[in-house]
Amino acid sequence: MARDTLKGMSLFCMDSKNKFRRFCWTTCSNPWFDRIVLLLITISTILLAVDSPLDDPTSKKRAILDYIDYGMSLAFTLEMLTKIVAFGFLFCGPSSYIKNGWNILDFIIVAASLFSIAFSEYNISFLKALRMLRILRPLRLISRNKGLKLSITSLINSIPSIVNLMVIVTFCIFLLAILGTTLFGGKFYTCHNEHIPIPNLGDLVKDKWDCLNYGGDWLNQDMNFDTTLMSMLTLACI
Repeated sequence: MARDTLKGMSLFCMDSKNKFRRFCWTTCSNPWFDRIVLLLITISTILLAVDSPLDDPTSKKRAILDYIDYGMSLAFTLEMLTKIVAFGFLFCGPSSYIKNGWNILDFIIVAASLFSIAFSEYNISFLKALRMLRILRPLRLISRNKGLKLSITSLINSIPSIVNLMVIVTFCIFLLAILGTTLFGGKFYTCHNEHIPIPNLGDLVKDKWDCLNYGGDWLNQDMNFDTTLMSMLTLACI
C-alpha cells in the first residue's frame, strides 16, 4: 500500500521502494503520531502562556523554559523531516509536503525557531521578531481538527464578502458622521472649574466666555463631533 501511495523521488534520492522512506510513511500514518504531536503542541501552548518577557534572563525558570523550548523545537523538526521524507518536499505530486497550506505554516514556525536558536547569542531585533512567531504554534492545533480546519477555511474564503460588508458599514458611518458633525459640532465643550473656590459656579457659567472670565478651563471631550473624522471615530467607539 505504501508503494502505491508514495510518488516521485523524495529529496531526489528516495523512491517509493526505499525502506527508510516507507518507514517514515508508516510512522506518519500511525494514529499515535498525530496524537503525540498534538500533545506536544498543547504543552508548547501552555509554556507560551507561562512565559513572560519580564522574567529574569538568568533565573532557573527561564533556563528550564529555554531547555523545554529547545526540546519542542527538536521534536517539531523531526516531525517535519519525517513528513518531508515520506511525502517529498515539492516534486512528489499533490501530496508533497510544501503543497499543503498547513504544512507551510508548520515549516515557517519550525524554520523560525531553529534560526532563532542558532543565532540566540546575537542581540539582533530581527531574531526577536522571529521568536515571536512561536505564538503561531497554537494554530497548529487547528490543522489537527477537521472541524476547526473547515471553519478557518470557510472564514478565509469569506474574506472578499467581509471586505464588501466593511465598505458598506464604513459608508454608513461616514454619512452618520456628517450628520453628527452638523448637529453636535462644538457642543461637547465643558468648563472645568474644580480648582476655583466659588460656590455654585456651575450655575453662573453659561458659555465659554463665562468660564474663562471666572478662571476656568474650557475643554473639549475626548469623543466629540467637531470634525467628520473625529465623528467617525466616536461613532466607531460607540
